[in-house]
Amino acid sequence: MARRRKTVIDSSALTAIVPVLALLPAWLSAMSLIWVVVAIPFDTSYVTFIGTAALASVVMFLPATQRIFVTRMLGVRTPERDERRRLDTAARMVLAAARTPKRRFVFAIDESSDVNAFACGGHILVVSSFALDNLDDDELLGVVAHEFSHHLGAHTVGLSFAQWFSLPVLLFARLGEFTRKVARSPLRRLEAMEGAARHIARGLDVVLRGFSWLFGATLVTAQRLNDLVGRDAEFHADRRVVELGFGRQLSRALTHVAARDGSSIGRGRHERIFSSHPPARTRIARIEALLRSRSR
Repeated sequence: MARRRKTVIDSSALTAIVPVLALLPAWLSAMSLIWVVVAIPFDTSYVTFIGTAALASVVMFLPATQRIFVTRMLGVRTPERDERRRLDTAARMVLAAARTPKRRFVFAIDESSDVNAFACGGHILVVSSFALDNLDDDELLGVVAHEFSHHLGAHTVGLSFAQWFSLPVLLFARLGEFTRKVARSPLRRLEAMEGAARHIARGLDVVLRGFSWLFGATLVTAQRLNDLVGRDAEFHADRRVVELGFGRQLSRALTHVAARDGSSIGRGRHERIFSSHPPARTRIARIEALLRSRSR
């Protein structure tokens, strides 16, 4: 009887919590404003409300919620019969190699013109339609193994929490932008007046700008941190793919990405640092080095 492979949570799963921590101050501010409104008709304490909202983040890991999240919030679709057959075949091979036969994926297809795939939630795996149309079965196997490796290393746990905590922050960021646009014309008329009206208009403009900036800047910061820690997670997942025995297949799949990717040529330093996926050629070189090391 095959032994169950031990799940090893690597350091990328821990660093993935950093974007969540960056979101917390703005999330608390947003939820506090929501509590003020909710507390009017409902007699609920602030601690109870905030605690319930935080604990509700576990819904991001429920299969039913994940299916709704994938198909509606991410704008992707369920696989067709032939697509499902290919993905299921690849998944069975990866699960057998990882010795986790009872684990299941929630597959979805992203209508994209790039060779791309990503993992999120507890077991969501999204593959681009271009990848399915242009990769052979071995190359698709390497892609599925890579995304499963993110789940096996618990890389997607922090991302799921970040998605949950970003929802009220995104709501108030958009609300702030909308309010500024609506108030722009009345504030200009007030600024044209003399005396206290001008000072009131300028004060309101500062408040609205600060409100919008607080939530918008937090979202940008969290995204930058997520991109930064995501690069390390990609290398960890690639290493795990090699350990599972699918390194050659992933390397072949990445050649398609490299052919369509300018790599670091012509890219600015800022873009290179904050790109969540390292250049395909860099990943291929590291995978090939790992394969040579294992063969020795």
